[in-house]
Amino acid sequence: MKCIIIGAGNAGRPVARILNHTGNQVIITDRKILEEFPPGVQKTIKTMKEEGVELMLGSDTSKGIEKVDYAYISPTVPENSPIRKLLHDNQVKILDNDYVSKVINDILDLDIIGITGTLGKTSTTHILSEIFQCAGYKVWTCSSRMGNLLSEVIVDGIVNGLHKINNIAILELPHGTSRLMSKVDLNIGVITNIYPDHLDEFEYSMEKYVARKLFISDSSKILVSGMQCINYLENLRDDTIYYCQENFKCNVNGKLKDGVLNITYNMPNLNSKGHFETSFKLLGYYTENSIAASAAALAYGLDDSSIIKGLNSFSGIAGHMEYIGNFKGREVHFDAAFVPEGLVKTLESFQNQELIVIVDNPDSTNPRDKYKVGEVVGKYAKVLICSGYNETTKKFNIEAAKEVIHGAQKSSAIKIPVEDMFTAGELSIKHSHSGCTILHVGPGAITNYEDVKTKMMSGIKEGCKKYD
Repeated sequence: MKCIIIGAGNAGRPVARILNHTGNQVIITDRKILEEFPPGVQKTIKTMKEEGVELMLGSDTSKGIEKVDYAYISPTVPENSPIRKLLHDNQVKILDNDYVSKVINDILDLDIIGITGTLGKTSTTHILSEIFQCAGYKVWTCSSRMGNLLSEVIVDGIVNGLHKINNIAILELPHGTSRLMSKVDLNIGVITNIYPDHLDEFEYSMEKYVARKLFISDSSKILVSGMQCINYLENLRDDTIYYCQENFKCNVNGKLKDGVLNITYNMPNLNSKGHFETSFKLLGYYTENSIAASAAALAYGLDDSSIIKGLNSFSGIAGHMEYIGNFKGREVHFDAAFVPEGLVKTLESFQNQELIVIVDNPDSTNPRDKYKVGEVVGKYAKVLICSGYNETTKKFNIEAAKEVIHGAQKSSAIKIPVEDMFTAGELSIKHSHSGCTILHVGPGAITNYEDVKTKMMSGIKEGCKKYD
């Protein structure tokens, strides 16, 4: 098959690479020249070229159409665009995401567990991977810790044969990645929760956002879900395995008390019932996500001892409720929460402490409700310091920091907008004392982990010299 990919953006690159990998002749076009792409993308494009994809960068997108019979166009290209008309006039058949997803499904001949939702995907993915590794499985894990664009990470894994050397895949599936994975058969599907986020990509329609997340209902042989999603799922499936924390009526119930996690389960459809407990020292949302991972492992058929071993072995993920250390009597933690509901779960873990909260710009590549972020953080913080620097796009916007501060206007917290994370770290020492807790929150802990952490900690260390 001779195929042209219109656009070397986030949608086009993984499609070009997987179609090339499966033996097709592939051309990828873009108006940008190579040097106009970010460094990481340039590296991927060069790899594609080495693998055999023909590059037509910096040229008219229409060139090359006469050479092909098929085309893939990014979903963001309007239906009435000239390029679509040109393809139609040249009788070029359009390949959609469902077609590419079926190609991927034909390649993946191992058991797959897919995890989607708004919050908790990454930690649930890694906890579940730890459980399966402790049970003796060879696990192919894909999460946002491996890269921001998960579809590209998954395709890279396929090209490099990770599906052949492992016997189970545990894949985080954000809403963008779900387009290319919607027709992939999942042995177990997990949906953690659905809260408003990325709505600018869905015409600000929560209904459309929910619909994208619920692809996993059709893809999964067995579906596991947090109780928060029951209203979305009860009319779609009557065999969903629900998990929850504390006193809700669900199939897998977890309770944490005095450092011991108790899990009780009753899954009639799978003839599985029992109870186990294990020591548990992690904070915050790790409790709920450990219950989610346990539910998925039980649904797959793992025994209690394997799950206990995995939970005991798991020590957390960098950038997710990460404890960094004690600096002049201040305990410093680093977390990636930025959606209001996730912020609450993180902040409640420190609610009895004098809390200095450092927020990196809540916008990443998507605008977010910065006022609401400030409102939530203001309820818990003694000091709120917000950086205007967008750690994802590398652009400075002090108005974003001011909007967060404005959201906390009713709070008695000291509120300080700053230009960068170094300054934020430095001032967190100035406005605190021994016994306080310094907590970072914001998307930069995911999208630019090493840089954000380094800048903040450099500021904290400088602040320790200067102010204490």
